[in-house]
Amino acid sequence: MSVRSFLFIFVLALFMGCRGDAKFSSEELEAQQSAWANMMKGHDVVMPLRNDLYQTSKELEELAQDAMVEANDFHPRAQEAIAAIIAADDGMMEWMGHIKENPLDSVRQKQIDHAAVMAFIDKETVAIESVADAMQQSLEKGKALIMERNGQ
Repeated sequence: MSVRSFLFIFVLALFMGCRGDAKFSSEELEAQQSAWANMMKGHDVVMPLRNDLYQTSKELEELAQDAMVEANDFHPRAQEAIAAIIAADDGMMEWMGHIKENPLDSVRQKQIDHAAVMAFIDKETVAIESVADAMQQSLEKGKALIMERNGQ
């Protein structure tokens, strides 16, 4: 192989390696980043509720234990509320694990085009909204039961 051929192949390889990811335009990259940031805002709003969920479930467990021998329906309703809280928290942890496994750069590499990346982000946005609803509803139900039990 001549030096000229070798040099040509080297320059071509260097050029191909340095040209960057032309898969997405700068506008598409900005749209993806914006959609991702909005999705994460949804997460950031409900993430602090995890502590409230934990505290509420612990208080409900204590109240349910006290009500176990009573002839009323508080104990089963409290158990149902605790199960909903646990399911909501599990949903949040599952969603976060999925996002951790699929950060935006990874999604961009895995998807074939901009529409597919946006579809992934849209799907995950709907998922975190569903998780948020479950968290808020289970927290409200749990707190209402606590207030009921405490005579408020």
